Amino acid sequence: MNEIKAIIVDDEQHCIDALRAMLEKKCPEVTVLAGVHSVEEARQTIDVLQPDLVFLDVEMPHQNGFELLKHYDRISFDVIFTTAYEQYALKAIKFNALDYLLKPFSVQELQDALRKFQERRQQKSDSAIAPLEVFLQNMKILQQTNKKIALPTINGLVFMPVQSIVRCESTGNYTRIFFTDKKQLLVSKPLKEFEELLTDVDFFRVHNSHLINLQQMESYIQGEGGFALMSDGAQVEVSRRRKAEFLKKAMQF
Repeated sequence: MNEIKAIIVDDEQHCIDALRAMLEKKCPEVTVLAGVHSVEEARQTIDVLQPDLVFLDVEMPHQNGFELLKHYDRISFDVIFTTAYEQYALKAIKFNALDYLLKPFSVQELQDALRKFQERRQQKSDSAIAPLEVFLQNMKILQQTNKKIALPTINGLVFMPVQSIVRCESTGNYTRIFFTDKKQLLVSKPLKEFEELLTDVDFFRVHNSHLINLQQMESYIQGEGGFALMSDGAQVEVSRRRKAEFLKKAMQF
């Protein structure tokens, strides 16, 4: 197995020590080059040591882990996020198939994350769009007024305003996205991941197969579950068990 050169970024020394010890005992393929406590230290260390992998704490004083990534136009290393907090950022992490470890984590969880990192590194091609770069774009969804989402396709990335999405429909492990200009896009991510990413920006999953943009809904047709009539003319079924929550949410618009 190829050596993995890593650094650990965490503001708490005991967390660095614990992760370093776990790696030395259970993950001999990983060589820890350094442990640092801040974003500024991390930038300097990465530039000098050029690690393959960064274990990056999310919550740190002054600047969080995501601020570190924003300093790079092109990211040459992979990241496994470490955090004690389950919050909105984890949606974007999971959406882009990045790895994170929720503190306190087990040896098995650490080994699983490293296995996925190794698989991703073996599959990576020079032309591939780095998941971290997609992640940074999608992090902006909750930070910008004019929100856009980065959608990975076989040819690269498609950047679309969130409010141009009328609805998303499940097709197995893929999702078909319908836009206001009548265009469609098939993305190789399941509907659940779009639900996790977009629920906070006025989307609602009305059915196992359908996620709709409530701001693109024109009317509701009463029925056992009923139907949402969308701006593109689609009549989307609302499941009976989701009806009450859907109507409560819809009444806020």
